[in-house]
Amino acid sequence: MIVLLSILALLTPAERDSLLAHTPGNDAFWSEVLSGSEGAMLDCIDGLFATIPRLDRLEMTSEALMDHAIGALDSREIWFESMPDSIFLNFLLQYRFDEEPVSPYRTPLVTYWTTWIADTDTTVAAVTESIARSIGRMRVRQYDFMGGVASPCDVLASGGGTPVELRVLLGSSLRALGIPVRPVLGWFQGPEGRESGWLEYWNGDGWAQLPLLSDSLPDGFAGLSLAVAGGEYITGEIVPCGKIAFQPVSVASDSLLLAVSIPCPGRYVALDWLDTDPAVPCSVELGEGAYMIHLSRRLSSGAVRLASMPVDVVAGTTVPVHLQDLENSLH
Repeated sequence: MIVLLSILALLTPAERDSLLAHTPGNDAFWSEVLSGSEGAMLDCIDGLFATIPRLDRLEMTSEALMDHAIGALDSREIWFESMPDSIFLNFLLQYRFDEEPVSPYRTPLVTYWTTWIADTDTTVAAVTESIARSIGRMRVRQYDFMGGVASPCDVLASGGGTPVELRVLLGSSLRALGIPVRPVLGWFQGPEGRESGWLEYWNGDGWAQLPLLSDSLPDGFAGLSLAVAGGEYITGEIVPCGKIAFQPVSVASDSLLLAVSIPCPGRYVALDWLDTDPAVPCSVELGEGAYMIHLSRRLSSGAVRLASMPVDVVAGTTVPVHLQDLENSLH
């Protein structure tokens, strides 16, 4: 019997009522399923209800909810004797990877892949690599601005998809089989200076990289500046890193904004996910390379003054940046 011991934030009755009030048209469904569940099933449903986007709560169906809750519980112990609750709740039970529609994909994907996987594919690594190779051979379509993201089962049926859709199919397939997966968002240096995504899977000891060829990542993650997964910075787990240590301005001001960017030919790529506050001492860990530090002040007229300085990050070192010097140049 599975018992979830480390649910980080079970909903209080008041919190549940508040979410139900913001789920008009589907609140009766959620009230019924929450009141009719118990034990680990209730923990799963409660956890999903608390964390999924509002639009998902509005569009959720009984078929989809049961597929994900029951599917996750039934597959939790297939590959791992012990899976931490935090891994289960955040990276196996959760079903979304991008902007794909809510759908009951676990049961059909399990049916498909269990007939595909060879009898020799008896380890997490072997199963993961086998499925990744299969999806990697699918047709890659170009992005359609108005096309949205197809469901994983629709991608499988069509035999191809955009790089995002193929990534959604891979992640959904592995989760359906009981292998936790998390999406990664990364920013790379170079002439293009771009943002890219890929997946990691949990192998029982930690997270392993699982990029598809369609993700178009540099070999060895060369030029990686920043990587974020599960709300955490994981750059140092992938490439050698250094740090920028910010010494704050002397007087805090809501009009000041601190940003870090990658300089590229003719433009800058902002590292928007960095949590920086010019009034608080902080440090950021980044891959080796050249960066620009920007400190801006919005004036009462609406105009913006900007001061910038280049910084070179070297692995294993820390570069101090005194923001007061930049702030002085804004006057």
